[in-house]
Amino acid sequence: MKQLLAAIILTALASSGQAQDAFLSGPQIRAKLTGKTISGTEGGVRYSEKLLANGTIKGRSSAEPDYDGEWEISGNEICFYYDSDDDDDCSRVILKGRSISFVDEDGSRSTAVVQ
Repeated sequence: MKQLLAAIILTALASSGQAQDAFLSGPQIRAKLTGKTISGTEGGVRYSEKLLANGTIKGRSSAEPDYDGEWEISGNEICFYYDSDDDDDCSRVILKGRSISFVDEDGSRSTAVVQ
């Protein structure tokens, strides 16, 4: 009986997509995000950024009405560069429908919506 219950639970988790998150490859990230707008909240600040095909970012946030940046694919990560920030921000990407998660090297995640 316990084996049957365990099998049912594992099947339910696998079918719901909760069993394992799949990271996108570099080419998949480029294909899914080029020309798209990513909107979310980071550090209490709401933002919206359009990732242009030429590698530039056109953004706006609740803290800054308009800002620019750059993005690139490095291996299987997406990297963001902003004039106001000296740190490189590179992350692995998980995309489920319109929900996107950026997963840093230490495993921390930030989520946003892709439009």
